[in-house]
Amino acid sequence: MHIKIEKEKLLSGLNFVMGAVERRHTLAILANVKVTVADDQLILVGSDLEVQLVAKIPLNGEVLATGETTIPARKLLDICKALPNDALVDLKCDEKEHRCVIKSGKSRFSLGTFSAQDYPLLTSSTAPQVATVDAHALKRLFTLTSPSMAVQDVRFYLTGTLIELSENNLSVVATDGHRLSLGKTEIQYSGDQTQSIVPRKGVSELQRLLALADSKIDLLLGADLLNVNVNIPLSKANAETITVEFTTKLIDGKFPDYRRVIPRNNLSVILNPDDLKSSLIRVATVSNEKLRGIRLVFTQGSLQLRSNNTENDEAVEDLAVEYSGKDVEVAINVQYLLDVLSVFGGASLEMLLGEGNAAILIVEPNNDNESYVVMPMRL
Repeated sequence: MHIKIEKEKLLSGLNFVMGAVERRHTLAILANVKVTVADDQLILVGSDLEVQLVAKIPLNGEVLATGETTIPARKLLDICKALPNDALVDLKCDEKEHRCVIKSGKSRFSLGTFSAQDYPLLTSSTAPQVATVDAHALKRLFTLTSPSMAVQDVRFYLTGTLIELSENNLSVVATDGHRLSLGKTEIQYSGDQTQSIVPRKGVSELQRLLALADSKIDLLLGADLLNVNVNIPLSKANAETITVEFTTKLIDGKFPDYRRVIPRNNLSVILNPDDLKSSLIRVATVSNEKLRGIRLVFTQGSLQLRSNNTENDEAVEDLAVEYSGKDVEVAINVQYLLDVLSVFGGASLEMLLGEGNAAILIVEPNNDNESYVVMPMRL
């Protein structure tokens, strides 16, 4: 295998796949990146057996010899970073000697390699369901829901995000048992209704890639894997694109029926999200550091926020709102509200209250595609 490639191309491809490369792993080969040269393109693969990233880079006639091997990923990345910006990289690997020689200018590096045949790849066991979705819309759904994923919960199925496909509709849901986020968008899909749970790392890596994409993408959902292909521009000055294939294992479990969690509240409160966020930050300064609880007291035309702690500190703030229902008092975790306010971007926010100490449903007026549920807490 022998190619000559611009540093910018090689470094971009390595940066895309490094998110799936583990520095410390029981399998030493997983600290390497699989490198394949074929069909006038360079293919880089990084995997940790849970998430796999593949970057396909056009070579435009720079191939001197085809072949494949695996190279220490971190060392190759650090070498590329240290080279001058306009450097041309000469990459020559001898599969039989298990050595890779990297030359650029007056610099020369020799790295040990492992056979590409021993590199484990993620492959689906079933034919996937295919849906076409706008990349920005999908990223928005993950941004909305990802804060609600559980962390280190024995209910392992809550540590990921649910993707549900139904006819021309995609729903993304996450919950940790104390709050729930739901986002929906229209898609091109005519298959059977299906549900899959994407693990936390898979969600994080997919968000990173979707932020760089600017077109529709194909979402492939199998019984055990999620696969997405994203075309990403090399740079603003270069019209070439790098194709990145993202694959993640799915969580094998039964996600709870999220529709039963969404309350049918009818006491509507309209307020300014920026004003609410500022008030919450101020009142939270004297809340209990562990519980992070505050009280919300709704009366006609007003919302009063209260907090206190074990040191007898207290904070009270009144906020003008549009509300004409009965008096309602509910205690919630202030961080849950701050999380939802960080992702909702509308000029106004609607809280739907229930009878007694019920969960709060938070939506944007005239937007049925995004909703957020916060369960009450005892103070």
